[in-house]
Amino acid sequence: MNAELPAVDPESQEASHRTKPLLRITWACNERCPFCNVPMEDYAVRTPPMEQLREELKAILDSGAKTLTLSGGEPTLYRERVIELCQEATTNGVQFIEIQTNAVLVDTDYARAMAKAGVTSAFISLLANTPEQHDRLAGLEGAFEPCLRGIDAFLDAGIRVALNPVIAFETQQMLPDYVDFVAQRLPGVSSISCSAVQPHGRAAKNHALLPDYAVLGESVRKALKRAELHGIELVNPYCGVPLCIGWESASEQSVEAFEARRGGFDTMGLDNTGNKRQGTPCQKCGLRSRCGGAWHAYWELRDGSGISAPFTSTTPWESAHDPEFQTLVHAPQGPEETHWKRLADTRTPATWLWTTRLSREDRERIVDSPVTDVAFEYIHGETGEDRESLRSLRSLQRQMENWPDQQRIRFWWGIPLANSGAQESAAKAVGLAHALGASGVTLLTDSSESADRFVHALTLRFPGLECIALERERTGVNNSFDRED
Repeated sequence: MNAELPAVDPESQEASHRTKPLLRITWACNERCPFCNVPMEDYAVRTPPMEQLREELKAILDSGAKTLTLSGGEPTLYRERVIELCQEATTNGVQFIEIQTNAVLVDTDYARAMAKAGVTSAFISLLANTPEQHDRLAGLEGAFEPCLRGIDAFLDAGIRVALNPVIAFETQQMLPDYVDFVAQRLPGVSSISCSAVQPHGRAAKNHALLPDYAVLGESVRKALKRAELHGIELVNPYCGVPLCIGWESASEQSVEAFEARRGGFDTMGLDNTGNKRQGTPCQKCGLRSRCGGAWHAYWELRDGSGISAPFTSTTPWESAHDPEFQTLVHAPQGPEETHWKRLADTRTPATWLWTTRLSREDRERIVDSPVTDVAFEYIHGETGEDRESLRSLRSLQRQMENWPDQQRIRFWWGIPLANSGAQESAAKAVGLAHALGASGVTLLTDSSESADRFVHALTLRFPGLECIALERERTGVNNSFDRED
């Protein structure tokens, strides 16, 4: 989207919301997490030669990157490589270096050496706030206390620490306690990235590890309140959960939503058909333009348990929701420059363009705008159909045929139904809407008598098309819409 964001200081950018170029030092690891999505057994060559790593780093440096992430496996298995690569990066202008680690092998001297070499932040997998659960999820007995000592060493060396509890089924209700534990035991930590077990890698063979989003959502909401009290930032990363799983009121702390607001539908995380998708509960969700949905396997294994729209994006002919989430720009005779300017400035997740006309130029501008929904009021006058508008609608639908649901603009038609005698012409119009890929139809009636039976018949005739009927006197724009005529 085109909305401008407030300036974010580099420290915050580094910490929470920026994707850094990634350099994997090794696939080998001293832990054996049962949920690991890049398990070392999947790689014939677990540790690339140093020369290959230097070439990969050179490519990153040649790109002009100022940030870098060193990861694995467990990168601290190769202590000197970490130092050498960090020194090379900082010498060539890299300003922020993050190391992703389980911290088990990190002591005071090594943390100080990393800081001197240029490491600025550590992303550490502290998986639970109890030794038993942490060690079980890490696949390494006795890992809890060394991990805590490693975190202490990073903090003492002046390296910023973000924690990564990969939430599993057995820890899904413990997130609020985890936040409290961090505040008490690790007061120097100010950021927690709330990853959740993905149905990939080792977890693909052990589905019982997947959290149940219906349970996790309430846990996230409680944890957010605890975090606010403690002054800790919680982040919902790409490998986290859909916004409706507790993050609906904290979307600015969700990486997908943050990046979508900054960069529009084409942002990474929304253009994600290889990993995630939205399902039936997401179709009318007002946050769908800021959320990538759930992993494909979650829909298949858990049937989307817990996923539901926090609020519904409603058509202009229905009652509206909070203007914080939904904007309506009304262009009765087709959008003009004032309407496009209003659209360009919108910051809400759901943005409606309501009109009776669409030109070819409008079609091209809609795709490049923040519009998430188009309300098209179909008018069949004495001169017949508005063929230019219909051609524009057809062209838009064809252009979006292969787009994922979260990137596709939805079209809702308003069709007049003056009386029961007009049902035949209304049915033809509904058929046209269906053929042109409309998501739904609102029949604007003078009387609700027989309308329900007519809607039911249309639903059977045009499967997959949502049809509702509203009396004209009950329609119109509710004042809670942010409207410009």
